[in-house]
Amino acid sequence: MIAYIGIGSNLGDRAAYAERALREIATLGGITGVSSFYRTAPWGNPNQPWYLNAVVAIETALSPRVLLERLRAIESSMGRVRGERWAPRTIDLDLLLYDDLELDEPGLRVPHPYLRERAFVLVPLAEIDGRFAPLRDALAESELAGVARVERENITEMPEREVSSVVERIGALARFLSESGAARVRIERGDDAIEVAAGGRRRASSDGSRGDGAPESGSARVDTIKADLVGIFHLSRPAPAEGETVDGDRELGFIEALGIRTPVHSTDTGRIVSIAATDGAPVEYGQALFLISRGH
Repeated sequence: MIAYIGIGSNLGDRAAYAERALREIATLGGITGVSSFYRTAPWGNPNQPWYLNAVVAIETALSPRVLLERLRAIESSMGRVRGERWAPRTIDLDLLLYDDLELDEPGLRVPHPYLRERAFVLVPLAEIDGRFAPLRDALAESELAGVARVERENITEMPEREVSSVVERIGALARFLSESGAARVRIERGDDAIEVAAGGRRRASSDGSRGDGAPESGSARVDTIKADLVGIFHLSRPAPAEGETVDGDRELGFIEALGIRTPVHSTDTGRIVSIAATDGAPVEYGQALFLISRGH
């Protein structure tokens, strides 16, 4: 069986920890592929040092449960102390995939539940297995920007911290607004827009609601159904059409990733104003799929 293992470190000599982890993993099966090293922004808790990440593929006869136990033992032997979630660590070894197996057991989920959301996993994974390139390419540019390939000799020369994560960039924007006295900043991406105004006043948004989130009197409410994972979007059959009225809990489409089909439902009765995603195209997390008009 082919298993894919994620390697991460953000304490001490990261490269030395990662290379030692590779040597230890080689004792669990034959290595069939190793990605480059990547310098990545921290995930989950941005207030910590940058990570060094890689992915390794091995052919192993160990069961998923035993393999995970061996990975935990390697972590412990390298000084990993499990405590606060997403805290800094000397080494982190994640069982990402185990052949085409799907498992959801106490303490063991395969594929890894966050795999499709993490650029620091998908970028090195796609490097050694091209099947995952569409998932990587569907990630937001802001996520991919936090992942950079590095050469071994350059790792120790890189600064400990830099403003790279989405949370940190939002903080930088807030400081800019406070220090510059800007009256209004508008950020646009595709059909979505956020407007921040001094004093907290907001203009009416394109969905007919006021700045306080309440709908304008007598107007319809337009809900956006968004992708809750990264993958390939497909319309269900028979395919829904713009202008069509749909009932609550109807399956409008689905997102396919790693062989798993995740349905996209309408949660209430309404009219399809727009189908915002292309059938058969990659979508990123949070991307608009359908605009549904409710009410009047």
